[in-house]
Amino acid sequence: MPLIFWTQLFLIGLFAFFAYLILNRRAYLFISGFATRPEKEQEQLIKNGYPQGVGRLFLIIAAGLLLLMPLGMTGFRYTFELQMAYMLLMLFGGLILLSRREVPHKRKRALRTSVIMAAVVIGGISALLFTGARQPDVTFGDSAMEISGMYGETIPYSDIRSMKLLDDLPEVRYKENGFGFADYAKGRFSVEGHGSSLLFVDTKQSPVLLIETAGRPVFITGDRPGETKSWHRKLEQKVR
Repeated sequence: MPLIFWTQLFLIGLFAFFAYLILNRRAYLFISGFATRPEKEQEQLIKNGYPQGVGRLFLIIAAGLLLLMPLGMTGFRYTFELQMAYMLLMLFGGLILLSRREVPHKRKRALRTSVIMAAVVIGGISALLFTGARQPDVTFGDSAMEISGMYGETIPYSDIRSMKLLDDLPEVRYKENGFGFADYAKGRFSVEGHGSSLLFVDTKQSPVLLIETAGRPVFITGDRPGETKSWHRKLEQKVR
């Protein structure tokens, strides 16, 4: 089974487990900050339904993640990404709604904190995805090829052993140190038949330029097939 499958099961089990503890065992101490509250505040929160709301929120998240899993069996390629988006939206949206059940003198602060956390996390993830999804800029200098952007690399022409265009990217086995989301992969990945490789690819694109170097193989795609082919031609002119 792929790692993503076990990650999905782990998240579902984790949220379901805490929902059970909170709703059935009334183990409210597992809710962040609850144990350090004064006893009167704890009683008021329970009366307002705050911990029960947290438990139901976790249960809804677990159920939603579970219901989305079969999408992966239909050939839909972004099931995990959709699950993560659902989890984050439900988690932060739920915390914002639950701020109304806080003790009166802490409601405004709880609402403000939840909104700021949601904005920072979702904004940060959006910025990361935007940066990761951008195709690399490639320049050909006098002595080296430079790939700029996330996990950029400078490849001296003297280190290049060969280059060729592939119709498809070989199977990517796992990530070593890189960025992978939807169809985009940047950084070091283990690739079937090539071992540890450096990827700058959009897996929807074809062809894929494979550059064999003295260090590790490099796979790269441009915004368009024509751009990838032009890089191949320029490399052939530089490496002779």
